[in-house]
Amino acid sequence: MSVSSGRQAVPPGRVRPASGMTVADGLGTRAVGELRRQFGPNSLPREKARPWWLRLGAELAHFFALMLWAASILAFVAGMPELGWAIAAVVVINGLFAFFQEARAERASAKLRELLPSNVQVRRDGRTTVVDAAELVPGDIVLLTAGDRIPADLDFLQASGVSVDESMLTGESVPVPRGAGEAGAGGTFVAAGDAVGRVTATGTSTRLAEIARLTTRAEPPPSPLDLELRRIVKIIAIVAVTVGAAFFLVSLLIGNPLAGAFLFAIGVTVALVPEGLLPTVTLSLAMGAQRMSRRHALVRNLEAVETLGSTTFICTDKTGTLTQNRMGAVEVWTPAGSVAIEGPGYAPEAAVDGPAGAVAAAAQLAAGARAASQGDIECPTTASGAPSATPWRPR
Repeated sequence: MSVSSGRQAVPPGRVRPASGMTVADGLGTRAVGELRRQFGPNSLPREKARPWWLRLGAELAHFFALMLWAASILAFVAGMPELGWAIAAVVVINGLFAFFQEARAERASAKLRELLPSNVQVRRDGRTTVVDAAELVPGDIVLLTAGDRIPADLDFLQASGVSVDESMLTGESVPVPRGAGEAGAGGTFVAAGDAVGRVTATGTSTRLAEIARLTTRAEPPPSPLDLELRRIVKIIAIVAVTVGAAFFLVSLLIGNPLAGAFLFAIGVTVALVPEGLLPTVTLSLAMGAQRMSRRHALVRNLEAVETLGSTTFICTDKTGTLTQNRMGAVEVWTPAGSVAIEGPGYAPEAAVDGPAGAVAAAAQLAAGARAASQGDIECPTTASGAPSATPWRPR
């Protein structure tokens, strides 16, 4: 469905402001409710999670596990129930271990998503209020300042020294200047300045949602470890069955009964299956994942540990891809002494360590730097438009 205003068509999921609405007023409560019912919440599409029983079943029924299940069944057929139960226990314990290891990584990943900023300042019913970013609707008037994440696609109505960090979309770490009348994409950051914007698209209609949909459609190829394990399992299976068949024929040739020769062949086949290889591989990958977690790298899939180790070249962009694309002050020098600052750099909180006089001077310096980077200077003029003798003042 398209909504039109005048001669210009508006893409689906985008609206133009109602007639007579001003920046000072914003949307009314009734209009917000109607738009939310029409466009839904301002949230990105999430990948549909597989049920836990499917993920657990995948750990118990992959190619290597199937070979061990077959060996367990053959052990029971050959009259070796102890060996059959032992092999089955190895498969189950290994599958449960891998399942819980990856489930823990999934929970950690979910907690990381919760750390993203979720509140935004808007103008509604003539008042400035703070709402959850998921409650935004097209037409909302949003107030932004340096360090804020743009919560949805919008058009800048007012922009004072605004530059936007669009590295998540373009890969370029240099902030891009933006002025009134230009567009801003949801998910990007305001690197400097203050702005007022009108939301044009939310949720699944944003540019970021289009990228998210593309990533969820991609099917991951099998990992190098998975391909190598399949190759090894095929070789082991062929060798075990071939040797078992050979011993079966030899047993018949030396005069053993058919039943005895068959059981002997099964025993040889099962003995050639390396039951300890599967838990060895899983424990090795789990240890690698633990070591990477201590270096603040989250591994959601155990096989990804080996995939990184088998990488020969990594072709990537510079700042913002391998780094956080953020800079922060770690030490401030003042005439009263040096001040050490420990914090993320993009948050209003930090641990400050230094002499009391130096801390106070650093606070004044920070206030001045903020005013210099975000403020405007208004030049007073006379009635004829010429600059007056009145000193310039911040606006």
